Amino acid sequence: MPLPETLQGVTWAPSIARKLLPLLVSYAEACRPVTYGELSKESMQRKWSHYVMPVAYRHPAGAIGYAIEKTEEVWQKPIPPINAIVINEQTGLPGKGVDYFLKTYLRQTGSKRRLTKHQHQSIVEEIHKDVFNYSGWRDLLQCYGLSEPPELQQPSINAKPKRKYKWSGEAESEAHKKLKQFVANNPWVVDLPRKTQKGQREYILPSADKIDVLFQHGPWDVAVEVKASNANNDDLLRGIYQCVKYRELLRAEKRVIGAIPQARALLVTERNLPSEHQRIADTLKVEWKKVDLTTVSTRTGFCARAPKPAD
Repeated sequence: MPLPETLQGVTWAPSIARKLLPLLVSYAEACRPVTYGELSKESMQRKWSHYVMPVAYRHPAGAIGYAIEKTEEVWQKPIPPINAIVINEQTGLPGKGVDYFLKTYLRQTGSKRRLTKHQHQSIVEEIHKDVFNYSGWRDLLQCYGLSEPPELQQPSINAKPKRKYKWSGEAESEAHKKLKQFVANNPWVVDLPRKTQKGQREYILPSADKIDVLFQHGPWDVAVEVKASNANNDDLLRGIYQCVKYRELLRAEKRVIGAIPQARALLVTERNLPSEHQRIADTLKVEWKKVDLTTVSTRTGFCARAPKPAD
């Protein structure tokens, strides 16, 4: 098919859009969103453009979005809006240019309500996953006659050899049962109103995974994995990854029924997470809290941009 009209022309916006689309594919394949400021730096470093205000990159990003929309009509199959991975550094959300796609999602759910901030964030996170999981980006570039995705500068990471984990293989301890009961009876521990209905213990997901405690508060599902004082470091690490799994499975349940995927997952522990575990939790956006049952006090761990179910 010919290059979509919004990517044609010699003016700045379509010219830079033709350069940016392969770059966005590189970010999508790396499962990384990119800020307007990063696009500006990338463009200057690669000598694609002179300096313009970063916010101006919403115009080529919009041109890419409309090009994909036209290509969907020709291909007769959905293509996720890759321009949605271009985000504002302060909010972590894309600009209003992707609101069209949010409205499309709302039509699919049958909702006519205005999106709250937290609903907006939940939908954007789902769109990002669709963009990252899409396997046809290189076919799209080839169809448009554009260049291959350029290499990204990768952050330096000290690779560690894989190791065997020593998880606790014992039956559920009394300490674990006690902590689970306490959390289920006290929703305030996970930032829910005290009047919230008590949590359901041992909630079984369609995947047969079992959540220690599940709270349902309005449109929100809140999964809680608990680790008592006798949990070793590998058990704590497993709890972090369990939260990632539960959060995604709960969101998947909502997507299946056409509901806005509002779900959280938290790790509640009776001892502090090791510093390396805290870094991993922060990377994976997993909230965690330490609960001291002897004094009934809590300490909050990661909670950056974590939506609280207030809507």
